Amino acid sequence: MTPAVVVAALSGRMMAESARRAGWRVIVLDLFGDTDTRRASGTWYPIGDPASLSICPQRMREALDAASRTSNVIGWIAGSGFEAHRELFADTRNALAPLALIGNMRDTYDAVRDPARFFALLDDAGILHPETQRQPPADTDGWLEKDANGTGGMHIRHTACADTANGSRYFQRYHAGRSMSALFIGDGRGAAIIGFNEQLIISHGKHPFVYGGAIGPVDMSASLRQQITSAVNAIVSRTGLKGLNSLDFIVDGERCFVLEVNARPSATMSLYERDSGPSLLALHTRLCAGASLDAVASHAFAQTAALCGEQIVFADRDRKISPEFVQRALNFGWCHDIPVTGSLIAEGAPLCSVSAVCVRGTSVATLRAELAARAATITSIDTIRKPGHADLLLPR
Repeated sequence: MTPAVVVAALSGRMMAESARRAGWRVIVLDLFGDTDTRRASGTWYPIGDPASLSICPQRMREALDAASRTSNVIGWIAGSGFEAHRELFADTRNALAPLALIGNMRDTYDAVRDPARFFALLDDAGILHPETQRQPPADTDGWLEKDANGTGGMHIRHTACADTANGSRYFQRYHAGRSMSALFIGDGRGAAIIGFNEQLIISHGKHPFVYGGAIGPVDMSASLRQQITSAVNAIVSRTGLKGLNSLDFIVDGERCFVLEVNARPSATMSLYERDSGPSLLALHTRLCAGASLDAVASHAFAQTAALCGEQIVFADRDRKISPEFVQRALNFGWCHDIPVTGSLIAEGAPLCSVSAVCVRGTSVATLRAELAARAATITSIDTIRKPGHADLLLPR
């Protein structure tokens, strides 16, 4: 029987599509159960609250338990949203994790998500990063407050006062520059870069640094490529990271400043999934099972002639999704994360995402403009608006 795999995330669409390309049967655990997510999977389980963009550990455990009864299921892969729930990363099957995790285990995850451990590691390796501390600065001007358990930039804000940091929060001096990321694979000893990406960071409501999408692969100077390649290899060798991961950094001239590591498949993997190439989740699974980097690297780095981009589209008003909206979005072919008919989308919540592909050599600015045009096309499609009580509407 064809193997099955479980993918779990805030939104599991990208991982589900990659898993399906690998030839697996797919079970998705996420918050939304979008139209294209369900088309890429055989089964979907809700695991949290779409309104707060948070995973419920109890619902996650129940969904894992239900999924574990599927015949020939090989394990589960964690995507976004588990930064705050690392207790779910057990290294063996047990009451909390009835399926084996295919990815980085708890201690490895903690090594890059705990601020004290991670920035001490960077200092030890001689890797540049913005000034970072656990205690609030006496003068808050020019400082950001972050949450090590956050994702997508929704946890970042300007430091308004010198209150004592609590729990997973820490303080980092703001550093201007080009917001970038590197998607890479690791085998616990070394790593190889799949591609460099420019992040689309936007100010959204009360959140000044929200992840709005990415464009890649983008060109980097030899010096910058070397700095990030060296940084990634140093981090992997010190933490044992395996499989697909990503590193966020700021480029300032010819210097790179590391911000954080996402110890999981990231949203940028969709920029590198090609019909003619391997499934990135298949490569992730092989590395997590013990394959060496040399054994998979030749499959991961075929040069692409395309520059790709994806952008999140946020709802411009409260919306109730009509069948016509769903069908038109599907017909475009470049619209993704499409809500199911009848979904209620609150103003400012993610509505869907759009993608675009250009010939390699096209400027990033041109691709940005195409993404913006497609986002405008999506928001121009009429939906059935639910009158009143906007505060009660939930995304998806």
